[in-house]
Amino acid sequence: MTANDWSLKAEGIAKTFVLHTQGGTRLPVLADIDLEVAPGDCVVLDGPSGTGKSTLLKTLYANYLVDRGRVLVRHDGRVVDMCRAEPREILDVRRHTMGYVSQFLRVIPRVPTLKIVAEPLRRRGVDAVAADARAADLLARLNLPERLWHLPPATFSGGEQQRVNIAR
Repeated sequence: MTANDWSLKAEGIAKTFVLHTQGGTRLPVLADIDLEVAPGDCVVLDGPSGTGKSTLLKTLYANYLVDRGRVLVRHDGRVVDMCRAEPREILDVRRHTMGYVSQFLRVIPRVPTLKIVAEPLRRRGVDAVAADARAADLLARLNLPERLWHLPPATFSGGEQQRVNIAR
């Protein structure tokens, strides 16, 4: 890759957790992780449970602070280091450039699926009809049956809940 072929770059990422309830035991999870993702790439993190996949994702999204390294994101014509950016800048990157889909769906109970998916668009100023139409399109593309769109996702299977999260 040349210097401008990436949209996300991690360099030398290291992360250690300190287990304060276990006498300050240090648990090194990530060590010297490098990663480049080009625009349009689809990347899969694969491996057994406990190998740091979720930790890496949370680090890239700046939910976790790193011990060492940097996470660079091309955003709004410039490069932002998510490890050192101010909170408002991190929020701006999250709103406009980078998304994160948790493996857990955390939503308000009793809210219909269609409204859950449309909500981020509504927050960005999209009118209700257009937001609902886009939400319906996304749910259909992810093969979530239309009969479920007006039900709260708490009763859905894990896979169905994750598709709601992806659509959102």
